[in-house]
Amino acid sequence: MQGIPGRRRASKHGVSARLGRGQQLVELAAGLLVLIPIFLLIIDMVVFYLAATLNDNACRDAARAASVVQPVTADGSGNLPASSPIRQRADSVVRKMQHLDGYIIGPRLVNVSLSPDFKRPTNLLLGGNFEGSVEVRTQVDYKLPATIPGILPQQVTLTSQQSFPLTAVLGPQIVPL
Repeated sequence: MQGIPGRRRASKHGVSARLGRGQQLVELAAGLLVLIPIFLLIIDMVVFYLAATLNDNACRDAARAASVVQPVTADGSGNLPASSPIRQRADSVVRKMQHLDGYIIGPRLVNVSLSPDFKRPTNLLLGGNFEGSVEVRTQVDYKLPATIPGILPQQVTLTSQQSFPLTAVLGPQIVPL
């Protein structure tokens, strides 16, 4: 039987080609449903790493800066008041640390304290080294760029604590004769 002139014959290849294009589109959509959350999770982990690194660096630098200032009186738990030169120096270092506006909030100084083994020089006239260490705690708030409601929280608070040995020296007191 010959075909009627002017009519196209249905080909098995034409139908399967159209079905193949539709199948590719479905596979692409399914693949994107898996790949997009993985990509967003990678972005969250990179910003999380930056926030944790920023907080650790700020805490370590604040502890190092605070260790060179002569200690003043602390309360019973060793915490230093806001007027303490040690705390003020640590706070100024933390405030100067850069952060990404919007995703990383902070860092901020939480606590500055002297270690339990803190000792002043025994002879105040001759001066000497202070013993012990200064302990600094900082926090940074991290907002996830890509949150998944019910699975990932919108904000995480990261805390870092560092201690550094006191390197402050009390100069000799000159007594007039």
